[in-house]
Amino acid sequence: MRKFFFIVYFLIGAFLSLAVLLAVVDRVAFNTRYYLDFFIQNDIPEITGMDIENLEIAVKDLIEYMRDDSRALLDTVAIVHGRERAVFGERAVLHMVDVKNLFVLSRQVRNLSVLAVLTLLFIAYRIDNKEKFRKNVSKTLYFITAVNFLLICIVGAMIYFDFNRYFTYFHYIFFTNDLWLLDPRHEVLIQMLPLNFFISITIRIVVYYMSILVLLSLGNRIFTVKAKNHNSKVE
Repeated sequence: MRKFFFIVYFLIGAFLSLAVLLAVVDRVAFNTRYYLDFFIQNDIPEITGMDIENLEIAVKDLIEYMRDDSRALLDTVAIVHGRERAVFGERAVLHMVDVKNLFVLSRQVRNLSVLAVLTLLFIAYRIDNKEKFRKNVSKTLYFITAVNFLLICIVGAMIYFDFNRYFTYFHYIFFTNDLWLLDPRHEVLIQMLPLNFFISITIRIVVYYMSILVLLSLGNRIFTVKAKNHNSKVE
């Protein structure tokens, strides 16, 4: 029975970590303000030949495309180098189909992870001793915070030493073609979102993710202390 509960609480921690991470990725990736701030700070209007108003049109349409399951292709039109035209080239448009599919999958995995956490918590609550249930959930939150902190340190080292290499590995793992290899001399998508954009957004995701886990652990700690004080007074 002990092994069964170990597996249950381990899965609760794993699915909770996954759900929080994917929720953070979704939140950060679809934050228009973040893109616009990046564009201004990194002279993207100069690089792309698009003023900030047209860059805003492009990024809002990109985000809308990623959220709209009924929209097949990214067909954004804006003014580039003084001429109204399709913003993204054919390879970029086809690549964004793959990216969209990846985000759709991530949302499905996030939702299933939330359902799994709730189901496993219900099972543990019904079967486990009430006091042990509270303690085991508390231990699980501390454990996933510690493990994720360790993983974040590894990710941080990867970003610091050679982000480009691991970002390339990411593409090899999650994409089955080479459409992600875009020419920065001609393709607006890669001009808008260069490598330092992805470094910046990865750091932001990591910071938000760990902040949420730390807050969960702190909340759990406060709840545990209050519960102990309450039990002491009752006794």
